[in-house]
Amino acid sequence: MRNRIGFLLPAFKVAQINYSGWDMGSLPLLSFRRHCKLMLLRPFRMGNQGNCDFWLCCGGYSAKKSGRATAASQERYTLRPAHDEGLQGIQVFRFDGPSPDDCAGTPKGDKKGTRDRPASAALTAPAAAPVVEEPSSSGADDVTQGMGELSISDTKLQEGSQHSRGGDSQKQHTRAWSEYVLDPNTARLVQESSAEESSGNGAKTKLHLVVLGHVDAGKSTLMGRLLHDLGYVGQKQVHKNEKDSAQIGKASFSWAWVLDERPEERARGVTVDVAMSRFQTSKYIVTLMDAPGHRDFVPHMIGGASQADAALLLVDGSIGGFEAGFQASGPGLRGTGGGQTREHAQLARSLGIEQVAVVISKLDSCDFSQDRFESVKAQLIPFLKQCGFKERNIQWLLAAAPLGINMTERPSKDNTLLAWFQGPSVVESIDNFMPIRRIVDAPLRVPIADVFKSRTLGSTAVGGKVECGAMAVGGKVLVMPAGEVATIKSLEVDGQKCPLARAGDSCDVGLSGIEESSLFPGSVLCPVDWPTGVSSKFELCVVVLEPPIPIIPGTAVELHAHTAREEGHIARLLTTLDPKAGGVAKTNPRRLAKGETATVVVTAKRGMCLEQYATCRALGRVAVRQGGRTIAVGIVTKVEG
Repeated sequence: MRNRIGFLLPAFKVAQINYSGWDMGSLPLLSFRRHCKLMLLRPFRMGNQGNCDFWLCCGGYSAKKSGRATAASQERYTLRPAHDEGLQGIQVFRFDGPSPDDCAGTPKGDKKGTRDRPASAALTAPAAAPVVEEPSSSGADDVTQGMGELSISDTKLQEGSQHSRGGDSQKQHTRAWSEYVLDPNTARLVQESSAEESSGNGAKTKLHLVVLGHVDAGKSTLMGRLLHDLGYVGQKQVHKNEKDSAQIGKASFSWAWVLDERPEERARGVTVDVAMSRFQTSKYIVTLMDAPGHRDFVPHMIGGASQADAALLLVDGSIGGFEAGFQASGPGLRGTGGGQTREHAQLARSLGIEQVAVVISKLDSCDFSQDRFESVKAQLIPFLKQCGFKERNIQWLLAAAPLGINMTERPSKDNTLLAWFQGPSVVESIDNFMPIRRIVDAPLRVPIADVFKSRTLGSTAVGGKVECGAMAVGGKVLVMPAGEVATIKSLEVDGQKCPLARAGDSCDVGLSGIEESSLFPGSVLCPVDWPTGVSSKFELCVVVLEPPIPIIPGTAVELHAHTAREEGHIARLLTTLDPKAGGVAKTNPRRLAKGETATVVVTAKRGMCLEQYATCRALGRVAVRQGGRTIAVGIVTKVEG
């Protein structure tokens, strides 16, 4: 409609177009066969597919089509006299005034070019035109400042945008989380557990740690050696891995095989899925997640990083190794993807990780050169700041896992090659992370990361991290989006049976009274009377990273939120934002390019469990990917029904 059909077809007049479920930027392209005997409909870059009724008149004839449109449909319609089908009395649309699309695109308060229309106007738009209001400073404090100074933390954002979608969506009923009260049994168990921790009888704080970095940076090797040095992997297992890896010509992968146990991973020499393990330091009970570094398995990495409190970012310090992992993506759709050091750091910050320890590995290949260490550090510091990490939350250290250098203890003073290094060891860097505040007195939210069968938990068991709230054995939970109620039959926290799981716990839950088909990764366990929101249409405030081409309405994307993964598309571009001033820079932009901050409406193929970021941060973060690249990251500002 932006091109005004009257300019395309000046000889014809539109009698009426009624549309529902169509985006303003995705209206059909209409054209006529020669001599005006037939009309051809071609939906052009459709947003929401839906039912539509529209009429066209050419002289004394009209055409009508009702029903579901598809992006591939090309149908012909015979023109009929205009007095048929109840068209009498319908006013012909006049092209000497603005169209409803012009009115929708006019900023609030701008009266230029507008005029009143009767209720029976020939061309009717949705019930209410979208109204864009400037962000309020009273919302969440986790928005971005653009790729020039990429930050997902410091700019103010509205707690929910005021874009009205008229009558095509139903407002979601929400209640303030401050009204929520734990059931008496769960509250009693929480109080007892808190009293036990505060008594100082040896209870340690829990920390979820993810290991990130480019492929072949040495992530699995580092953690395999660390688990051995801490006493969690015996010497017998180490010898077996050395023998087996040498037999297939991969002797250098022996330490990585401690975590890479799948035959596919050992044959390919790369981590495919997130490997999970646990160990303890003097301060923390650590749940370790070793994420894959290959770009083909970034979706798995996102699922692991979404559960993490802090990260170890492994960087290959060898000559050429760092450059390969840190290179930017190539331009265009056929351009090569960039190194995973960049993408992992961007995703980690967008998924809520605020603390990172950068471990520069393989420096033994250049005699532990201090110049090389400082060169890598100098290039990473500005990039990590752009990603939103604060310098006080970044640690810098080196490690040589195969040699066991700087793993549990700092290098000895006898090592002249490392006399210059004054940083912490790997274990010390983990203990230096600050504990994360847990929200227990809130509605339960447990994104399901895995569905499995277990002898101890039963045939319907799920695993995940308790993001907020608490649950106890015998309690009832609602599984969304399936909407099924289940009973908690048993609980395991950190591999041990436990009557209670609280916010921050990594737990496995045995459920009863529910079919396995209702459970899948991306589902969320929540209270029966306080369900999480489920929506296929929601509003995001995003930072555009490095898309191969500009983002426009209709762009097909892959959406990642907590452990959920869903196909979708960009339905509408609402505004671009000025990250420094905090206001709206432009309404209804035509496209989004690298570095821009914007609010967009996204439509998923199926409903996703989401919350506004201001309400629940864990369920309010979204990563947008396309063609194997992360093109944008952002937070949920509005969930539509």
